[in-house]
Amino acid sequence: MIVWITGLPGSGKTTLAKKLKSILETKISSNIVLLDGDNIRSILPFKISYSNEDRIKLAFFYSKLALLIEESNSIVICSFVALFHSVQAHTRFKANDLFEIFLDPPLEELAKKNKKDLYSEKSEYMLEQFNKHQFPINPELRVNTIVNGVYQDHINEITDKLFKKLQISK
Repeated sequence: MIVWITGLPGSGKTTLAKKLKSILETKISSNIVLLDGDNIRSILPFKISYSNEDRIKLAFFYSKLALLIEESNSIVICSFVALFHSVQAHTRFKANDLFEIFLDPPLEELAKKNKKDLYSEKSEYMLEQFNKHQFPINPELRVNTIVNGVYQDHINEITDKLFKKLQISK
């Protein structure tokens, strides 16, 4: 199974993925792999820009890596921006089982936090990348992760649905 956590930068993907991995390791205790976009990008043996073309190539690379690991009977937790319909469709079609979680806080809340200085009006991200995102059409879960400036992980809602899909008791 692939648990694909996606959303805009700063929406809480990595935090949620780490928490979910810890819970699954306690419940299942084996073969849980976490793939995080920032970590993978840091070890690539080639340079990837933030151009739309490179971002799509990288998103397909993430998808293919997750699919490869899934073949070894692992649960793969992915935390990537990777907001492209073609990548979402490819992953859903090829995966043995996919559980997509879209973290969808209001843009205003992300701008308030602005951890990576991405959401200022003149940032390269807002000027060149933001409007190219293609948000998931039909994820298994869509959650608002920031309410009144406070991060909400929705872990109970997520684990309820995921455990049901995995057929394990809570």
